[in-house]
Amino acid sequence: MSSAVDKREQRASLEAIRSIWASRRGARSRTDIAYLVYLVVLSIAVLVIPVLRAIGMGLARPDVVPVLLADAAPRTATAVALMAAAALLLVGAVRGPALLAPFFTTTLAAGPIRRRAVLWRPFVRSVLVPVTGCTTVAALIGITLLTVGRTDLQAAAWFLLASVGTGLLQGACWFLGELLRGTPRRILAVVLALLGVLCAAVPVPIGPGAAYPLAGGDSAAWAIGLIAIGTLAVAACVPGLDRLRGAVLLEQAMRWETASTSATTGDLTAAAGTFRARASTGRRLPAIGGGPMVLLYARRDAVAWLRTPERSVIGVLGAGLSACALGWGLLGTGPLAWTAIAVGTLGAWAASSSFVDGIRHAVHTLGAPALLGQSAAVQAVLHFLAPTLLLGAVGALGGVVSLWSTGAAVGSDGGGGAAVPAAVLVPVALAPVLVALRVHAAAKGPMPLQLATPMPTAQGDLSVFPMLVWQSDAILLALMAGGLLAVGGTMGALWLLLGVVLLVLGIVLMTRSRFRELRS
Repeated sequence: MSSAVDKREQRASLEAIRSIWASRRGARSRTDIAYLVYLVVLSIAVLVIPVLRAIGMGLARPDVVPVLLADAAPRTATAVALMAAAALLLVGAVRGPALLAPFFTTTLAAGPIRRRAVLWRPFVRSVLVPVTGCTTVAALIGITLLTVGRTDLQAAAWFLLASVGTGLLQGACWFLGELLRGTPRRILAVVLALLGVLCAAVPVPIGPGAAYPLAGGDSAAWAIGLIAIGTLAVAACVPGLDRLRGAVLLEQAMRWETASTSATTGDLTAAAGTFRARASTGRRLPAIGGGPMVLLYARRDAVAWLRTPERSVIGVLGAGLSACALGWGLLGTGPLAWTAIAVGTLGAWAASSSFVDGIRHAVHTLGAPALLGQSAAVQAVLHFLAPTLLLGAVGALGGVVSLWSTGAAVGSDGGGGAAVPAAVLVPVALAPVLVALRVHAAAKGPMPLQLATPMPTAQGDLSVFPMLVWQSDAILLALMAGGLLAVGGTMGALWLLLGVVLLVLGIVLMTRSRFRELRS
């Protein structure tokens, strides 16, 4: 009897909240929602589909189609999907799919109303993100193979449906990352990653790769099965919304609001810093000891990495996969190769963030009294060694893996000339350049006010473009460095070494000018 009364009270409270929310200024009526749905459907039909078709036809090139028709392509599709699910599982620990603003989290999700009644809407909206990503990639693959006549419309449609089910399963993994605690979440992420490696090695494709748009196979059965399992997984997550911890919801809501505010105001560095992992283990590991100063700083960096193991493991995996992408790009030709080089460079830049906290701390001491006679510049130089060695070692390993996966060997020609040794040398050479760029990025001060000056033109206010360039200067420099080293690597080891020296010297000169500006 009491449970029935509680349910009636919760229903009455929810109806009162809904009536207040519906009466707010700017509230959408049913007609507005119907028009919004109509607008989305029309935009997909008029804009999205023609754009995807044009991109897919553009990818129908002699250097792209063989990659999509390779024997390992279906297995790679399943492996990438599982790796993405593992990544979303870890992302759920810092930004889950069921997230409201801090105010609504405190007043609604922490109230007597069941959390599923409050959180199911943001959860469903968030699940659309992996679904959209999977379907976009599947549509591009299907359109490209249709353009060259290597598949039919029915096989491409089954693969598209299988990608929808894959996206739903990835959304469920994202929710599990928000629901589970640290150890179970890490174990499940490792299991998914190992399954991805296993699926890449097994000669028989399973999962979404079994519905790959090639002739033969049980595409229909796999597509229907993935849709059914994905729908059931998402439906099972809705009751699980009641089990989300209030402390986790509030912490993620406040972190996301802080990051959104920082990004809106143009401070992307502060927005990224809000998601930086805190030290969770190894508090008693000694970070200070004897020996030369260079080794002492390397020891401090290594202890800092051990204190954030999850972040460090993700950084190592990201650096290794990025090195593989760089190696594949250097072994290939055409736009697909340059895309792989760009993706590998950006991935290596992002992965390096996990290992340069010492450099950030050194720059933050700028202007403070020099501790033990070590200025901020000296500390940055001393913190330069450890991340450079780690990223270089991981880059060499990733380059060797890229050679192994393509059947090439170091020192062999294979018709590629100097590209084979460059696949190993370029990821190693990129490490000191990226760490130097991290010092340059850490010394970045506040955005100059003159960049926010309006620039009225006939096309509107263009002041946003200088601000975007200023915010993304480190990414642009990293892409430029990756491209130059890729060209130098194909010309020989001597040219590659010369390119590293010139790039590091140029970055050092730019960093010195930033240090002077911060001191003034």
